[in-house]
Amino acid sequence: MLNLGTLIQYYRTKKGVTQKELANGICSISYLSKIENGSIEPRDDVIKELCERLDVPFERLTSINHEIDDEILNVYKLLTKKNYQAAQRLLNELKQIITPFHSAKTQNFFKLIEFYYLIEYRQTEELDQRVDDLLSLEEQFHEEHLYFFYKIIGMYYNFKASPNQAINYLRSAENLLEQLSVKDPTIYYLLAVTYTSMDRPAYSNHYCQLAKELFISEFLYPKVTDCYILFGINYTLLKVYDLAESFFRQVLNSKPMMDADLVNGWVKHNLGFLYSEKGDWHLALQTLKEALDEESHLNDQLTTTYLIAKVYYYMQENEMASEYINKGERLSLQLNNTKLTYKLEMLRYLVNDTYTETEFREKAFNLWIPYFKRTGDFRSLKETLKYIAKSFEKSGDYKQANQYFKKILHE
Repeated sequence: MLNLGTLIQYYRTKKGVTQKELANGICSISYLSKIENGSIEPRDDVIKELCERLDVPFERLTSINHEIDDEILNVYKLLTKKNYQAAQRLLNELKQIITPFHSAKTQNFFKLIEFYYLIEYRQTEELDQRVDDLLSLEEQFHEEHLYFFYKIIGMYYNFKASPNQAINYLRSAENLLEQLSVKDPTIYYLLAVTYTSMDRPAYSNHYCQLAKELFISEFLYPKVTDCYILFGINYTLLKVYDLAESFFRQVLNSKPMMDADLVNGWVKHNLGFLYSEKGDWHLALQTLKEALDEESHLNDQLTTTYLIAKVYYYMQENEMASEYINKGERLSLQLNNTKLTYKLEMLRYLVNDTYTETEFREKAFNLWIPYFKRTGDFRSLKETLKYIAKSFEKSGDYKQANQYFKKILHE
């Protein structure tokens, strides 16, 4: 058990309370001083009153490290079930309890789970500020905590649209999971999501099927919904549009499986993407605008705004395309989203019919292509190569155009 006197002194100093102010009406200043320097064993009733004045729960204060670790794990479990309010309450409570006097293992585990909380709440700026510190702690994590480390860091890189980095951590998590003989279907789902981001839908479907079967066996039907949506996305990428739409429709028509209001917006976004891939522009536009009305997260709004701008471009409604590009650029700047910043910039060249200019090609070669290669966003990479090929084709340089069309096949 931690030294209670040391903790009382820590919380008193943290709150800027003097010994006189804290002791007033509870005990003498000298008695409090002896508690803090550890020269006496305080009575429980005195400690309870001191804790109450410091607004620190007595039971939590006297908990030993492994009990605190269990509570931190409970935050993780609540987040995975998307019970965000309960997770936030417990997290705030633990922030009051955990001190520099707790074990490094406990403090590091708390940092990791708090990082996961920030991912779920999409706190981009704070995540970016903390990630280097967390990465430096990798060697401090062992066994199950190391598994959580690999998994959560993988989630972070997925959130940052860097599947190349995410996949390495998630594979490490998968390997460790087998060593620990633990079942966790979410790791298979995360691997599936990552492979989809890397434009490898067949690999994604393999892991998505593993995840779905385990989610069903554990009666986690909201997670099954997530798998159905991912199947829909993968079949869209594979151009099996009827099968893709059937998965999306099944989710929309199966309300008991819905996990949150966010699902409607997410499904409609992907249906809009499906219709745009089919070239059904009017239906794509209608569906994407419905999605935009239902999306609450700015990142989702940004992605949908980009797709709407792109659809307008293909419909040759350049004025409306420019309007949505402007909206997207404002959101992208606010979110510091490099991927969408580049994609919107590329789209603006297309809308303005200036993609044959040297400036377009220089940005493609020096910024966009290296970034998409580094992050593993192969779909955006192929799209960029296609526009470069068309740029040379329109300029009459058919040899260069042909080279870039061939490159698309090898990426």
